[in-house]
Amino acid sequence: MGEQFKVVPEELRGYGELLDRNAQHFLTIKEHAVSKGGDTSGFTGLLTLLHPVVTGVANLFGETLDFGNKMMLKEADALRKAAEHYEAIDGVVERWLGTCGTALESAGEAPKFGGAR
Repeated sequence: MGEQFKVVPEELRGYGELLDRNAQHFLTIKEHAVSKGGDTSGFTGLLTLLHPVVTGVANLFGETLDFGNKMMLKEADALRKAAEHYEAIDGVVERWLGTCGTALESAGEAPKFGGAR
């Protein structure tokens, strides 16, 4: 027999909210990394040659964190859509079962076979 699983749409939404919150951490880290990690204000003398390198690395790190943020938000949205999809399917199945149940209740008694005694 095939594997069975249970999907709880509210849990999918909860995971989506968790991803939303965690995605915001990427932006907080980015802000700190670019402003503090890319700060070259104290570079003097030969260190001034490193300005473009440090700024470039900080910006690249910031872009990477932006990408991570966008991907997490995308996954959070996909989880919310999956929850809606499962709920829609559950609604269709519930209505169908209700229709079947009503049809069975309104059916007459099944005929008896084998002769009367």
